Amino acid sequence: MPFERILVAIDGSDASNRAFTKALELVGVTNAELTALAIEGPLPAYAATIGEVDEVKREKDIFFGALGARAREEAEEVGIELEVVLRAGHAAEVISHFAAAGGYDLVVLGHKGHFLHDHLLGSTADRVAAHAPCPVMIVR
Repeated sequence: MPFERILVAIDGSDASNRAFTKALELVGVTNAELTALAIEGPLPAYAATIGEVDEVKREKDIFFGALGARAREEAEEVGIELEVVLRAGHAAEVISHFAAAGGYDLVVLGHKGHFLHDHLLGSTADRVAAHAPCPVMIVR
């Protein structure tokens, strides 16, 4: 059965960019729907002032806005319609739950990303591969 709904995790890292390129290639072959999912981590709980929290939030908004815009532009250049979704939470958990809830039949993600705790707890890619409800393509 060909893939009909593909989910690609994006975070702006080199590995994520390679995964996104691979997802675009797959959509070109399968004509599947493509959704890009970006995961926003929590705001710092240790900030000294509300102003510091607001500044971090503003920087995150700028980063994720630019990330989504770049992804949409790349997809448009090859004639692919792309939905970009931003969710907050733990990356592996959010990706796995989003894939299940959305009925995706393939998850594509990079081997390593910006997720700081990867080296301590095992990679996000490993955890998604173990818990996703569908096949997972990990792009090196």
